[in-house]
Formats: sequence, C-alpha cells, structure tokens
Amino acid sequence: MHYPQYQHDLNTALESEILGELIFLNAAKHAGSIEQQQKWKTLAKLETQTLHKLQQFLIQQGQTATIRLHVKLQAKVSGIAMAKLPWKLAMRLLKQGTQPFMLTFERMQQHADANTQDFLQYLLAHEQALAEFATQELQGNSQHSLDAVLHLLKSED
Repeated sequence: MHYPQYQHDLNTALESEILGELIFLNAAKHAGSIEQQQKWKTLAKLETQTLHKLQQFLIQQGQTATIRLHVKLQAKVSGIAMAKLPWKLAMRLLKQGTQPFMLTFERMQQHADANTQDFLQYLLAHEQALAEFATQELQGNSQHSLDAVLHLLKSED
C-alpha cells in the first residue's frame, strides 16, 4: 500500500496519537473537576490503545514513522491550556482538531488493501469517536458523550 503521501500520512498518524495521548493526560492533570478529569483520562486511554495498535501495524507492514521534535512539548502545553479553557470552548477546539486527522485517515483508508483495511477502519473510527465525544458535549449530552469512545475501548478488552 504505497501512494505519494503514504510516509507523510504514517508520520501524521503517529504524531496524532502521541499528541492526543499527551494532550489528554495533561488536560486530566489540570482539569477543573473530577468529571472532566475522568473524561480526559478516558480519551487518553483511547489514544494509548490506538498508539499501540499503530505501532503493531507499522511493524507488521515493515514501516517506520517519525514525529517532529516539538510535538511532545506542544502537546503538554496544549493539554494544560485545554484544561484551563471553558469546557465548551475546549470541546470546540477538540472537534476542530480532529478534522485534519480525519482527512488523513480517510485518505489512508481509500488506499487500504486486505491487509490494512481493518486497522485503517479502526484508525478512522477512533478519530470519529473523539469528534463525536466533543459534539455530544457541545450539545449538552454529557451523560452519553463517551459512548463511541467506550465502545472502541471495550472492543479491545
């Protein structure tokens, strides 16, 4: 499965998971409430799970991916900022933040073959679950906002 942007997309996928995991863990550390802390931790769990799956995928495919040096620092700062922002604004930013990754993962899925299909479907689904969480929170449906995320976490138990 190779197309002109493939290596760039693999790098973007790796950055996405590392960025997400660190943003959510740092947001949890600095969250204003126990409820928000738990939600950030749950999102971080999904990113951790996806990062592990991505690392396995890279090994199986005989591929490597790299991240830019500043990504981890950027993630730490972003996480603290997300925790300090009003919740609705943080959710709007989270939803916006999923868009570029969604485009990358959709492109990767379009080039999928029998060996890569399952993982790439999961990769896209996990990003959609993050966007869905933010959408539900923005609509005031905080009771069930994590449903899509929890579904993906459960499917791996």
